Amino acid sequence: MHKIRLVKQKLNFSAAHFITLENECEALHGHNYYTSVEITGTPDENFYLIDFGLLKKEMQMLCDSLDHKVLMAVENPHLVMSRCGKQFDVTYREKKYSFPFEDVAALPIPNTTVEMLSQYLCGKLRDALDGKRYLDKIRAIEVGVEETAGQMASYRIDL
Repeated sequence: MHKIRLVKQKLNFSAAHFITLENECEALHGHNYYTSVEITGTPDENFYLIDFGLLKKEMQMLCDSLDHKVLMAVENPHLVMSRCGKQFDVTYREKKYSFPFEDVAALPIPNTTVEMLSQYLCGKLRDALDGKRYLDKIRAIEVGVEETAGQMASYRIDL
């Protein structure tokens, strides 16, 4: 098996979020997130696993979809969310937030931790590569998300 790794300064996004813990909700805050990608598989007859340009383009589109957004975990059981006109309203106990709808990235995850963000991005990348028929020679995709220097989580999908 061969592995390629993509870590580029521009594969990042800046976003606001908060995490709900067992009995509390963090204050709204932001990070400059950085991503990395590893692809494992067997090179084709041209000794080529995947086009770096395509991989960069797909990851950049995913990062752009989260950039300058408020990340919302729509599967979080502690949050009550609703859309009221052009506003996205969120309630955690006594805390109430209201954001312009276009400023929110509503993600199908239970919390906006780097663990869940890496899983979400890994799944989205797999779907994008599948749509381009790249999965035939790929055996694994791993996406890492770093929220601050030295603090990173990653998620791997074995194919």
